[in-house]
Formats: sequence, C-alpha cells, structure tokens
Amino acid sequence: MRSSSNRGSHRGSRRAPSKPGRQPRRGGAPDSTGAAGRQDAQGHPGPAAPPPGPHPGAGYPGPDGAAATAQFAAAPAGPGGPRSGRSGRRQGRGGLPGVLRSRAAVIGAAAAALLLIGGGTAFAMDQRITLNVDGDERVVHTYGATVQDVLDSAGVTLGEHDAVAPDLGTELGRGDSVLVRSGREFTLTVDGKSETHWVTALTVGEAMDQLGMSGEPLELSVDRGAEIPEDGLEVEAKEALQVVILRDRVRVETATTAGTVEQVLKDNGITPGEHDIVKPKLDTKPKDGMVIDVMELLTEPKTEEVPIEAKMEERENPDLPAGEENVVQEPKDGVREITTAMVMQEGEETEYVIKEEVVEEPVNGITEIGTKEEPEIDSSAEAASLNWSALAECESGGDPTAVNSAGGYYGLYQFSMATWQSAGGSGSPADASPEEQTMRAQKLYDMVGGNWQSQWPECGVHLFD
Repeated sequence: MRSSSNRGSHRGSRRAPSKPGRQPRRGGAPDSTGAAGRQDAQGHPGPAAPPPGPHPGAGYPGPDGAAATAQFAAAPAGPGGPRSGRSGRRQGRGGLPGVLRSRAAVIGAAAAALLLIGGGTAFAMDQRITLNVDGDERVVHTYGATVQDVLDSAGVTLGEHDAVAPDLGTELGRGDSVLVRSGREFTLTVDGKSETHWVTALTVGEAMDQLGMSGEPLELSVDRGAEIPEDGLEVEAKEALQVVILRDRVRVETATTAGTVEQVLKDNGITPGEHDIVKPKLDTKPKDGMVIDVMELLTEPKTEEVPIEAKMEERENPDLPAGEENVVQEPKDGVREITTAMVMQEGEETEYVIKEEVVEEPVNGITEIGTKEEPEIDSSAEAASLNWSALAECESGGDPTAVNSAGGYYGLYQFSMATWQSAGGSGSPADASPEEQTMRAQKLYDMVGGNWQSQWPECGVHLFD
C-alpha cells in the first residue's frame, strides 16, 4: 500500500498518462483532463517540475518496499506506441512521474517473464551427459555440444597418456556418454625380461588385453582381476611350456607352468587310477614339447616269463679240414618277462602289453666249420710207397687189435667185415697180424684205383704225409 502524501503530491502526473492508455480499450472520447496533463501523456513537459529530492521515483525505496527504479522496468503501450514508452522513460529521468502499475506487480511480472524466458532456454540447451572417469560414473549438465565441453564442465583435464572416447571434437546429444581412462604405468617381467608400458586399463586382465597378450600362456604373480593403481603396477610372469597328453588315443595339447607331470594332469582334469600307467613318472618335471602318456587299465597287471630261444652260430675254422664241423659251445635259452593288462580299445576289452623286459640273455651255440684245403694227392702212386703207419695211427691209434663195436670197424685200418673179405681176408681183421692187415689195406687201395677217400675219408690224407 502507498502512503497519502504520495497520493497528493503526484495526483496530476498519475492520472494524465493513465487515461490515454485506457481510452483505446474503451473506444470513448479523450479525457477532459487539462492541456498540461494531456501534454504529459503525449510526451511534452508539463507546466512545472517537482523539485529534486528524496521521493518515490528518484531511486529510493517507496512505502511498499520496492525500489523506485523498478518503475522503468516496463511501461504499458499507449496510443503513442513505442515513442510513448520512450517518453515515459524520459519523464522518469526528468523527475516527472509516469503512469505506473504497482511497483511490486511490475517486479513480479518482470521476474516471471525472466523465469519463463530464461528457464525455457536452459531447459532446451542443457545436455545431460553420463561421464565415466576410471569407473566413477556421474551425470554432467552442460550447455556445450562436444566431448571437450563436457570435460570442461566437469573440470576434467586429460593427461599425456589418458584416453577419452568419443574424440574430443565429437558432438553429443542428450543422454550420450563419455568415457575417460587415466594412463597407468604397467611393468611386465616375463622370465626375467622387463618391459614398461602405458595402459589405460583398470585391471591386470584388461592391461594384458591392451598389450595383445591375453591369449599368451603366462602364469602371473597377481590375479588378472587385480586393479592397477594410478601410480602403476609391476607384474612378474612365467612363460608356460607346451606339452601333449595322450590318453587312450585322445591327444590334448596344453600350456602349463606346473612343476610336475602329476600337476599337469590335475590341471587338465585327469586323475590316474590305481593301476593306470603314466609315462614319464608323476614326479617328473615337465619340459617343453614333452609327451605325457596315460594308459587306463581295466585289470591289475600280471607278469609271466617267456623263454628266448638261443641260436646256433657257425664260425669258420681255417685249421679244421674243409667239410669238418666241431661244436665248441652248446646253446642256452634266455628269459623274458612280459607284463600285460586288459584295456578298452575300440569298445572291446583287449590284452595290452605294458612292458617287456629281458631278465636273462640267451647264450648262442657255436659250431666251427673247417675251411682248411687239403693238398692234392697223386692217387696213382704205388700203394707200397704210402705212409700206412700214419694212416693206422689216425684210424686206430696204431692198435692192430682195435675194435669199434658201435660202427663195426676192426684193426689198424678199421676195416669193415665186408671190405676185409673183399680184399681176401678171413676171420676178424683184429685177429690178423699187423703185416697182413697192411697187405690187405694196400690191396684195397689198388682195388679202388687209389680212391682212398671212399675208404678212409678222414684219415686217408695221412697216407701222403
């Protein structure tokens, strides 16, 4: 509410401008206010101006608590159009009051207009962007249109090794997302050789992916899900060995860092049974390229001895006459232990030889074969000139009474009864005198035409000694 003093001191100046502003709406005749008042409404100075001083309209608070300067915030349009409004502002500056609405109403209307205009603009231009910085996600309100604008609004400054997606110049729309990852030092030592890399990964596994080593068979000193601190991380790695597991004809190639064959099998889900055979042994240390053979047995292994037949070797003896044989070593069979068990092959139980071991080597027999060539003998020589005593020594040891009962041979020259009789002898050759036996032997030599081999195949050669 305004005070009465205010109403009295500004009565003429308040009414004059108000009527022209209302007449067009009513469509009636002009107001009967005096010329001075009409001139004020048309923008001309009135007959007198109030003295300057502290009064409403001079910039000081009025009785309703609003500043007088608020009366210049807006003026209603009158018959004079825009010029009329400018005239009103000039009057205010010259100290002449114009037709004003309630100052509180003017301020409220202006504020409402600003809220409507300004608030609507903010609503239209505000971009709600999701910003993820190293896994920390938040919503950023920005009036900018690019990724760089979003980072600026959020106070995020990229470092030399940081990464952002999309690119800084990419234009964004309401509801889009921006991803920021900080660069981190990642030192990887593989079998004693170290290399340091800059990565934007949050975990060790992501870092291995970025380095293109996620598929490498490496044993890491930390879990692949471990986080990488902003100040970096050092990780040691051991390169795996490539081994092959053969199990009942199934071949499995695998990479391992295990310390024993048993651990390799365990890592691949294989637990050998009670009777299964594993080669090499379970406590063997794996090597690159090693083949591990696992044989699953259906029964307990059994072992039996099997003889190894000895052979007979023949050796030439140059000191033994050609055609003669002499056994110098008898053969002896050896012994082999064979271990077998039942296994499943192609759907059928089959006996499988697990192991063969020679426990006793065979001893081969030896037979000597004579290769000595006898000198050619002139069989045309006269019988009396031959060395009959040498023949007798070879045949009977020089004993005229010698009898070989097993073969039926008698005397010095081992006559058979048939040959003795054919040479004219009678009775037993062993009963005849040495002289008669020699005479009958010479006669036999002549009878066969000197073919002594037919009569004395082994000792006849001594006739020519």
